[in-house]
Amino acid sequence: MSTFFEVSSFTFMAVFVSRFGSETASAHQIVGNMTSMCYMIPLSIGIASSVLVSQCLGARWPALSYAVLKRSLRITAAIALCMSLVLFFLRGPIIWLYTKEAAVHALAASLILFGCLYHLFDALQCVSSFSLRGFRVTRVPMIIYGVMLWGVGLGLGYYFAFHGEWAGGPFGVYGFWGLTSVGLFLTGTTLCGMAVWVGRQFAKDDEHTPEEIAAALAHRA
Repeated sequence: MSTFFEVSSFTFMAVFVSRFGSETASAHQIVGNMTSMCYMIPLSIGIASSVLVSQCLGARWPALSYAVLKRSLRITAAIALCMSLVLFFLRGPIIWLYTKEAAVHALAASLILFGCLYHLFDALQCVSSFSLRGFRVTRVPMIIYGVMLWGVGLGLGYYFAFHGEWAGGPFGVYGFWGLTSVGLFLTGTTLCGMAVWVGRQFAKDDEHTPEEIAAALAHRA
């Protein structure tokens, strides 16, 4: 269900954006493709962290599972920041690889700024979600995905894209991308905080001595 909420929110957004015309739909698709490619890195780290967290718990080393979580989040954050900078500074040349239309290029170059802003939080929510699955925590993350991605990103995005006159709208495609960015920011911060808290609670139950934990961490490093 978590994956369904995440994937379907972007799928439905593409369907709604198509109502704005071919140029807008093309720019939206370009930016969606670029951010999806960047998403593959945290997705891979997330899958790996889920496996490692589960293995550590199965071996009765919850302290190591917490260490895996923290290291995964640090690596993900560093890579995501680098990818955001690459997208920001090289957005022009990269988008030209997708289209020769100046209008499409200009719109995509403005939309990709939203991707640069939310990619870090999108990456963190991905790794946090997979790590929580390793800790056997799935129900609350599913609810968070549904509320933030469908409620905030898709629901409010639709409202501000086609309505929202009181706030200066309608904002068109920027309404969708703006609220999606807000939804991913809230999802990333919430799930990241939750994953760290859960990992810390599991680590408190570790029966090994601090010296044994330190030695195991040094061995695995």
